[in-house]
Amino acid sequence: MDLIDERHESKRDVNLWAIAAGALAGALAGYVLITPRGRRALEEAIVTLDDFAASWARFSQAVGRAHVAASEGWTAVTGAIGSKSMRSR
Repeated sequence: MDLIDERHESKRDVNLWAIAAGALAGALAGYVLITPRGRRALEEAIVTLDDFAASWARFSQAVGRAHVAASEGWTAVTGAIGSKSMRSR
C-alpha cells in the first residue's frame, strides 16, 4: 500500500511542476505580447530565425551539390579503374 501512495505522491509532484512551468510560459508570453520591448524582442527573434532558416537551406543545397559531385567523381574513378583493368587483360 505504501508503494501506491508513493507513486501517487510523485505523480502529484510532476503535475504541480507541469502547472508551474505552464504558468511561467504563460507569463512570459504575456510579457512578450503586451510590452513594446517584448514585441520588439519577438520581432527580432523572428527575423533571426528567418535568417537562420535561409542560411540552413543554402547550406543544405550546397551539401546536396557536393554529394552529387562526389558521387560523379567516384563513378568516374571506378569507371577509369575498371576500363584500365580490362585493357590490361
